[in-house]
Amino acid sequence: MANPKGVIIQSVARALDILEYFSNRREMGISEISECMNLSKSTVYGLVNTLVSYGYLEQDGSTKKYKLGMKLFEMGRTVESRMDLRSEARPFCEMLSQKYGQTVHLATHCEGEVVYIDKFDMPDFLITYSQVGKRAPMTCTGVGKAMLAYLPKSYIEKYILGREFTVKTPNSIKNEAELEKELSIIAKKGYAQDREEIEIGLRCVAAPIFNCKKEPVAAISISGMANKMTPDAISVIADDIVKCAKDISFKIGCRD
Repeated sequence: MANPKGVIIQSVARALDILEYFSNRREMGISEISECMNLSKSTVYGLVNTLVSYGYLEQDGSTKKYKLGMKLFEMGRTVESRMDLRSEARPFCEMLSQKYGQTVHLATHCEGEVVYIDKFDMPDFLITYSQVGKRAPMTCTGVGKAMLAYLPKSYIEKYILGREFTVKTPNSIKNEAELEKELSIIAKKGYAQDREEIEIGLRCVAAPIFNCKKEPVAAISISGMANKMTPDAISVIADDIVKCAKDISFKIGCRD
């Protein structure tokens, strides 16, 4: 286990320790886990039962012992797919950043928020609000809106409309009607814009990236100073960003 920093919740730490014991053992029973952890069987049973209820462990019907559950497999596949995405997208991100001398973002989404998974800054132009691993509201960002335009209505209702709209600047989308109109435009054009909606002085153009199921799993964007992102510049950038997004989608399995 890594050196702990900040507050550590003991019960959570113990549950994670249990999962780590399975890294080199296929199955374990309550007694074995109890012995390894030097904890009472009743305490271990409570922890194990919780992990089972969330799908992180499964109990074998014949041996009554426990093994890693499918939830971990699903999560691992999610991480793996994102790593593949970064690898496939990187040459395109680097090319766009160098070509336009602007910042290029690669982002995915999680429960109604943008999660930045890669970023390419030019030395003389640094955007501070976005760092790899950082989250941002989907409705305030080009990458977020690019994905929202192609996500199912159920997703939008659950994660966007079910919460108060985050307003970062006077230009941010403030309500459902504004969002619906914006997403309709994006779906027709194939790309989204951030018109100084997350930070005054910055604009961006973004396009969605689709997986083999034609689901919008990510988006790529070019961000720059508003005075340089003129209508003519945006038109040229949009063509490039859409093409790169399609090429990345193809590389991760999306076939039209």
